[in-house]
Amino acid sequence: MVSGRDEGTNPVLSVVVMCYNHEDFIGECLQSIVTQELDVPFEIIVGDDGSKDQSVAIVEAYQGHYPGLVRLVRHPANIGYSRNLADLIAAVRGDFIAYIDGDDLMLPGKLTRQLALLRAQPELGMVVHKMRTVDWRSKEPVDFPLARAKPAVFDAEYLIEHGPFFFGSSAMFRSDLRRRYPVDTTLKIVADVANLTQSLYGSKARYLDEEYGLYRVNPKGFTSTIIKNPAKHETHVSDMMHTYVIAEALGMDKALVDRARATLYLRSAIMFLEAGDYAEFRRYIQTSMRYSRIGAKQAWLHAMHRQPAVLRSLYALAKQLANRARATHRATHPPGAAGSLQPLQRE
Repeated sequence: MVSGRDEGTNPVLSVVVMCYNHEDFIGECLQSIVTQELDVPFEIIVGDDGSKDQSVAIVEAYQGHYPGLVRLVRHPANIGYSRNLADLIAAVRGDFIAYIDGDDLMLPGKLTRQLALLRAQPELGMVVHKMRTVDWRSKEPVDFPLARAKPAVFDAEYLIEHGPFFFGSSAMFRSDLRRRYPVDTTLKIVADVANLTQSLYGSKARYLDEEYGLYRVNPKGFTSTIIKNPAKHETHVSDMMHTYVIAEALGMDKALVDRARATLYLRSAIMFLEAGDYAEFRRYIQTSMRYSRIGAKQAWLHAMHRQPAVLRSLYALAKQLANRARATHRATHPPGAAGSLQPLQRE
């Protein structure tokens, strides 16, 4: 059942869906949206970035089944995340925007909960929430590392300095805040932090420690193939460094942004250390130290950067102990089972 749809009025909420070769997932994603119970008019806008599979056909089937609710912004060729997002934002008609990737899922009550908070608390510019991380095929719960610190209220400065501690598919924000700044289409692949920062700057965000979505963990997905792939990691770093330029241009304190740069290079140094690329490890840890001194881990890694093989063994041991502790915690605090949503069947 689709509630709150009135074709004679402008939507209050726009749900934007990013899609690229998501034929196995986009139907279930859309089904999780159209079954949300809302008492206001809303729209669903799917931006397809030149998919080569049957993603567009699936979206068009939903368009036919839900006329006036589902809209498609179709790009015949791949134009990249940033330009796809920019076109979606330009098409938005609602006062609020909920973002989701086409391979993720909403759980019941999500949109109502977030929208109610934003409408009741005008000081909030964004509401995000916890998502259950699941295997991309089976939807069985799997571990996915996110920052343990999850403040209930945060701002764009916190997001820049510490990085996202939530998934982008959980975000809902105000359209007028997003429209203050153009989407930076020079960002090649990592544009989500810039989008969230521009949407939030000058306001506050609320984090809900409540599961309102499923995040699929795909071993062939963006995180594995780009961010954690040493061969392609430089593009990730380049986009993030440009994001920090955007943050300074907004008016953020340079010392804060330099701490973010130092953290980015520290995390990259650790990745190269674990991969056994000691030359890149040294380069990244030294660059991290030049930007800012940010803590004991950075200092320890830098102090031992001339003995990378020994350091690699010690770091692996420390990580193994931490993983055991997390496994023990999961065993005593099991998550709930993932629900099932039946996508619309194509004819």
